[in-house]
Amino acid sequence: MIKPNTQIEPLREDLGRIITGSFLTSTPYKRWIVSKRKNEINKLWEQCLLVAKRDNLVIGFGSDEYEASKALTLLLNTLFKQGSEMLVFFLNDLLHFYQDETKERIDVSDLRLDMKAAGIEEDLIKQLNDIGKDETATEEIKPVALTGEQKVRQLEDNYKEVSKGDRNSRKSIEAYLEWHKETLLYLSCYYSDMNSDFKEFKNLDNSGNGHSLYSNFNKIYAKYNLLMSHVSMQSKDNSKKGNSPMVFISHSSQDKEFAESLVDLLESIGLNKETLFCSSVDGYGLGLSDDIFETLLELFENHDLFMIFLHSPRYYKSSVSLNEMGAAWVLRSGFCSILTSDMDFSGLTGVVNGSKISIKVNAQDAASRLNELYKILQEIFNLTPLDITQWERKRSIFLKNVNAIKYTE
Repeated sequence: MIKPNTQIEPLREDLGRIITGSFLTSTPYKRWIVSKRKNEINKLWEQCLLVAKRDNLVIGFGSDEYEASKALTLLLNTLFKQGSEMLVFFLNDLLHFYQDETKERIDVSDLRLDMKAAGIEEDLIKQLNDIGKDETATEEIKPVALTGEQKVRQLEDNYKEVSKGDRNSRKSIEAYLEWHKETLLYLSCYYSDMNSDFKEFKNLDNSGNGHSLYSNFNKIYAKYNLLMSHVSMQSKDNSKKGNSPMVFISHSSQDKEFAESLVDLLESIGLNKETLFCSSVDGYGLGLSDDIFETLLELFENHDLFMIFLHSPRYYKSSVSLNEMGAAWVLRSGFCSILTSDMDFSGLTGVVNGSKISIKVNAQDAASRLNELYKILQEIFNLTPLDITQWERKRSIFLKNVNAIKYTE
């Protein structure tokens, strides 16, 4: 089975949205690849195509377009093994040819990010700088960035249109799978498995053929639409407030060490004293003469607060913490619950429970749950994403530190 090298898998996926199997089987592409005989790319392509055809015979599925797509995957794997220069040279050449042939303007921003993630040097990536530029235009036209909701709805409309034809075609299957994947990524920022509709959507069996996927789409559509509409209404309500967003860490003062580690993590992703409040941490809390209850009231009135509750046995002994929880519930603030290592889900009481994202720091899914929280905060604060390796390192340090805390009670 031909699969992309894991380091360049995102690159292969994003390239596939531009260079399709139908283009790879077109006469202009065949003419172009033959012209590459000087650098022997054409011979390498022929070898990759032959392997793809043999692979197709083994699995008994696929068309000429499918074989050509697999051949491109194999070619990219081979070039990547030979060195980043060879890979970037080929992609730059291919994308220029595609742009000249189709007269389409290409957005290579995702490809650049994929190359960076694969460890390709910035100087090499710069070779793609002039792709997508319209030399005849007098003024640069910047592509309009879609919101998460708009992207999901666009993919939904695309699948509806494609499935009007052959529902079992590869194009229809790929359209469905891309819609489901992007929708799951988007909705996971707002729901957890505690929501039965989201859990059902997440656990759809998409291993069947195109007819089975079409049945899945119709079966889940009403619940999917309800989930999307609820998120949309929440977003509109927040935009009407016009208040700046802020993270409020609600915790017991006895859990100061835990709170400090959390603040360090949030600082690393781009939050600061203008977007983060934590009363136990210097620079993020109260002044010496400030009144705690007046400050809380001001924050709730002037900001769209996203609450992070640090649940611990000590939290439920603090009247201030419980008042914060009650205020968040009354004002319908977004929230996430984080449980200390000595706190169990069975101990969650009050108006805020585990119905949304809940993270127990010594649980097996703690890292993935923190990823969900990070996605939510990126969306709320429009944060510049960290390099994945950098984020994983910061996340690991946080979990290591908070799980090392010793509790006496």
